[in-house]
Amino acid sequence: MRNALIALPLLALAACATTGGHHGSRERLVYIAAEKVPCSAGAMQTECLQYREQPSQPWQLNYAPIENFDWKPGNEYLVKVTELEVKNPPADASRVHWRVEKIVEQHPVDKPPTP
Repeated sequence: MRNALIALPLLALAACATTGGHHGSRERLVYIAAEKVPCSAGAMQTECLQYREQPSQPWQLNYAPIENFDWKPGNEYLVKVTELEVKNPPADASRVHWRVEKIVEQHPVDKPPTP
């Protein structure tokens, strides 16, 4: 009986720890560029979104899809994302998963004129 009383809370904690596939989260504000750029995701050539946390920073590549985000080319965005750490991701997948909670700003970006 005593072992059952000890085991029950441990099982409950283990169930909570393994639910969902995500571990830990934080909120971030990130800028998403108006254009995708060519990138290499493993052996596959594709196009990636670009992001940065401050307007003065250089763009970085985001290789993974962003949940709850319908990106449109030609628009730059400032979005509030929840960043989730993925437990045990596949070897070729990101350890981070983003989910957009809110589009804070969205505005069209004019392309520079071609000579």
